[in-house]
Amino acid sequence: PVRGVVSDWHVSATGSPRMSRADAYADARSWVQSNGGRVCPHLAYSNSSLVATEDIAAESLLLSIPLGCCVTQRDVLASTVGRQALRSAESAPASSTAAADVGLAFFLAADAFDETSFFAPYYSLLPLLGGSGEEDDPRALLPRSWPAAELASLLTGSAATLVAAEAARRSVVADYDAVTGGRRRCSPREDEGREAVQSVCWPSLARYSWASAIVTSRAFSLATAPTC
Repeated sequence: PVRGVVSDWHVSATGSPRMSRADAYADARSWVQSNGGRVCPHLAYSNSSLVATEDIAAESLLLSIPLGCCVTQRDVLASTVGRQALRSAESAPASSTAAADVGLAFFLAADAFDETSFFAPYYSLLPLLGGSGEEDDPRALLPRSWPAAELASLLTGSAATLVAAEAARRSVVADYDAVTGGRRRCSPREDEGREAVQSVCWPSLARYSWASAIVTSRAFSLATAPTC
């Protein structure tokens, strides 16, 4: 199975705060097409959504995204941060979060802020870390990120939801600490054939929390046929 992240094409930019969402969509469309994908030419970005610029016949292909344009475990394993995070998550005590999702979130937390990343056009469509005038931080959609006062006020009378939100908040922090060794900025690198004195520099907890929200809202599993 492939564990990856896909955009719903209805969100704003994160790669470059100066880029409008319409420009980010045009950039991502060109990127997908240049890598063998297809995007219906009668789609345009407007008011936080994709809209049809003219009638589209039934059964028409709207989007065809190559697997190479999706962030998958292949990319996690090819990244020092992703690979080390995945190993640490797999060896950590039992967690409510799948190790593959932790590794994917750490990779995303690092790679999404690298303007030279191959996936930069995709990242430019994601909601901003911290939010903006156009789009909320995706963490705002998750009760685990609400201030304690808001949790108590908005979830009064819904004890089970309140407990779940508090548990989710603790889980994000626990997963981060388990991988980074107590929020150390850098940890010894344990790659095969490399000296342990080399280090992994971890993304911040804020970036990891943002990335885990992206994974929570956009991750999917896809069974693929074996290749020779």
